[in-house]
Amino acid sequence: MPKAHHLFTVTQWLLNAGMLFSLFLTAVLVLALGACVLAGVGLIHLPIPAQDLKDIQNIPLSLLLTAGAVACASGVFLVGLLALVLLMTARIVKTAEQDPFVADNARRLMQIAWLLLAMQVVGLAADTVMSLFPKDVSDRVHAGFDLSPIGILAVLLIFVLAQIFRRGSEMRAELEGTV
Repeated sequence: MPKAHHLFTVTQWLLNAGMLFSLFLTAVLVLALGACVLAGVGLIHLPIPAQDLKDIQNIPLSLLLTAGAVACASGVFLVGLLALVLLMTARIVKTAEQDPFVADNARRLMQIAWLLLAMQVVGLAADTVMSLFPKDVSDRVHAGFDLSPIGILAVLLIFVLAQIFRRGSEMRAELEGTV
């Protein structure tokens, strides 16, 4: 089983790298959110090149900064939730070499499903809020998320998989109790 061991090692490494990258992106988005908020209330001045100001001369800068803050805030939540999903998945993979059908993995899968559902809801809410801004603003600032039918299907499948893992761990416990 050495090839499977390498596969688990590579998967674990990729999940950890993805989680660290997600945390880095979350930190960058928090800084961008802070900059938008501070510039929006007038505490700092953002150096915006003159050629960029020509394109937005009929849009109040405070409105653009508010839209930017909404987009950054939704990004913080979405990428933060993604980091949690990757963390839970890494913990499942860590147990896969020995015995994956344990109650902890069923619980982790249920948490992953709820986190993915939360990502869909946050994304939909961000998209809805961004659509409330005037068209000139929403054309320039994007929350970067659309409701995904594949995402919803993934959530449903992971909920089902969590129940399968829960039932598998119960069956194992019953079997050990009869022996």
